[in-house]
Amino acid sequence: MADIRSVDEHLAEILATVRPLEPLELPLDDAHGCVLAEDVTVPVALPPFDNSSMDGYAVRVADVEGADERYPAVLEVIGDAPAGGGTPAPAVGPGRTVRIMTGAPLPPGAEAVVPVEWTDGGTGGGPVET
Repeated sequence: MADIRSVDEHLAEILATVRPLEPLELPLDDAHGCVLAEDVTVPVALPPFDNSSMDGYAVRVADVEGADERYPAVLEVIGDAPAGGGTPAPAVGPGRTVRIMTGAPLPPGAEAVVPVEWTDGGTGGGPVET
């Protein structure tokens, strides 16, 4: 009669024979789908500032907390934060917001970005149609 083993015993036997592969160096173009053997780090943060990952409005959390379609937050738009530099955007204070583009530095006082699709785009007419 064959030797009967539990699943755990069988798994332990299999895992005892498995070894990690030796690391190898590949050109970046050939490394798609591979796993890094060690962490890759950079000496500086890029970009060197907090930036927006979307077009929208830079806000203070306290000004939009609890807002929804039925009870929207109404904020004064006091300026623009374009991507690529230019004139620095004004600071975001209570009840105010700055229109911000993808990649632009977050203005002073801003804690979050509300996606433009969640707003009326400054028209007063409800969420933007996309």
